[in-house]
Amino acid sequence: MASGEVDAQRRNDELVTQLESTGILREPAVAAAFRAVLRHRFLPSKPLDEVYEDSAIMTKVGEAGLPVSSSSQPTIMAIMLQLLDPRPGQRVLEIGAGTGYNAALIAHLVGPRGRVVTVEIDPDLAERARANLAGAGVGGVEVALADGAGGWIVTAAADDLSAAWADQLVDGGRLVLPLALGGPGQLCAAFARRGRALAASQLCQCGFMPLRGGMAPGQPAIDDDLARWLDQEGRQTGHVVPAADVRAGFESWLGMTADGYIRTRPRDHEIPAFGLRDARGTALLVGEGDPLPVLVYGDGDAAALRLVVAHQAWARDRPALDRLRIFAFPRGEEPAPPPGVRVVRRPHFTFLVRGA
Repeated sequence: MASGEVDAQRRNDELVTQLESTGILREPAVAAAFRAVLRHRFLPSKPLDEVYEDSAIMTKVGEAGLPVSSSSQPTIMAIMLQLLDPRPGQRVLEIGAGTGYNAALIAHLVGPRGRVVTVEIDPDLAERARANLAGAGVGGVEVALADGAGGWIVTAAADDLSAAWADQLVDGGRLVLPLALGGPGQLCAAFARRGRALAASQLCQCGFMPLRGGMAPGQPAIDDDLARWLDQEGRQTGHVVPAADVRAGFESWLGMTADGYIRTRPRDHEIPAFGLRDARGTALLVGEGDPLPVLVYGDGDAAALRLVVAHQAWARDRPALDRLRIFAFPRGEEPAPPPGVRVVRRPHFTFLVRGA
């Protein structure tokens, strides 16, 4: 073995050991896949010290100078693969081939009797993934050039589900994806099919490039009312929230469980603020101080009261996101939601979010 390959194997072993020591990488089969599949073979132009850091690596920049593809952070890859739990002999569809590295890990997990199809919308990335897989000697993976919206593991962020993804799942089959339903980021959600519905009970925060093509996340609508309210100075309410509570996850919980969650900049030069709005006004936690004051804009007193009550409820036991349950129904097939359940309607699916 050449000295470069020996060095790469050593660095890879150190990375896997690090993931195991943090408690992120718990499943022996997934750990074995990471030890067997070397990441540098899918990032041939990157130096080894960058490749074997536990970090995402940008691999393509679009025309506007914004990143459009990356090799995901190994930590989140390990989490998603353990949520997916692919077994020998199974068939797996991946949306977003990227470098081909994740498909190679899945191929190791499903073995020679299994099959992996990874779908990529970008011709350049699809060709690179094919070349990387061939160079690494990985078999059992088909790279398909197509829009993954026509579709079980989705490695780019979406704000809805494709009906085709659900239709291709057997009952009990799993769909793992980064999903944006509310809050400051995305949730890695592991859905299992239950008849016509899908249910997710394993959730964690993550960050992925958005899907492109037919399932690209929608752009937020222009909110003229909010713009008008924010033209005025915010009014102090006397209520505050400790900055430590925001860092501990209050905003993420609020965004997933409360109707009217918003995140915006009160002024162009100010940092983003978050809070709740209704038809008459908004209440925001503003600034960088500690504690953060609750300011109202427009007739936002009712929104401020809801925000304060939501914080008090969260602060009683500070629930983590994995306490949430998400149920997804094809649009128009959702049941009447019981009290206390948040409803998020998207073009293809309706999501019901409740605490455990």
